[in-house]
Amino acid sequence: MTGTIKDVKRDKFVLIVAWVFILTLLIVGKKQGLLSIISLAVNAILLSYALDFYLNTSNIGLVLICSISIILFTVFSLLLVNGFNEKTYAAVIATLLGTFLSLLIAYLVMWLTSEKGLRYEEMQFITRPYKMVFLAGLFIGSLGAVMDIAITMSSSIFGLYEKNNHISVKALKTSGLEIGKDIMGTMTNILFFAYISGSIPMIILYLKNDSALGFTLSMNLTLELARALAGGIGIVLTIPIGLYVSIFFINRKRER
Repeated sequence: MTGTIKDVKRDKFVLIVAWVFILTLLIVGKKQGLLSIISLAVNAILLSYALDFYLNTSNIGLVLICSISIILFTVFSLLLVNGFNEKTYAAVIATLLGTFLSLLIAYLVMWLTSEKGLRYEEMQFITRPYKMVFLAGLFIGSLGAVMDIAITMSSSIFGLYEKNNHISVKALKTSGLEIGKDIMGTMTNILFFAYISGSIPMIILYLKNDSALGFTLSMNLTLELARALAGGIGIVLTIPIGLYVSIFFINRKRER
């Protein structure tokens, strides 16, 4: 019996990079690294099932499914990696509030501007409503950065409290805002470059075909910029939310 080649095997380098990533996490993070890998794998499976459920269900919106998924992602990831404690609870609340508020603001801006300037041409091949698919992607995309900010703020504030149980609320607010200012710019830049980098091949293709620069950027960057800006809004909002939620839990500990 003769075999047939179905396709070229192309996953060699992807697997190498994946294993380097896993080994690095285990070497540097040890137990926390292992828990992070488990969290990543479970979240990927949950997202896959959520999308499959959406494709096979016509009466439930994608944004609603993604909202439920985001709650599961946040609770499972933070509790698994950081355990059941006030610091984690504060991070969970801050993550959910920051993510949902960023989506709400993005939706309001789209509604007030009638989505002018957004180019959905790259989504023409799907058979579902462009707007809902875009909002769902924006929702999921904002979660990672917002979660990072939330756990950073929570860990920092609780770290200050654990070093000095008598630290004042005013000092916690001042220190927390300084920490937030330090990480706000870098995280916003990370979002911007992460989204824009995916459009580089298409930008090069358009420019190689003598398309005007303005038209090229308009066609390829409007959705990515909108995602980056929505994520940036989530980051900025999560800093004070994470700060005040953490202080709320610290005050509860003091009252016990």
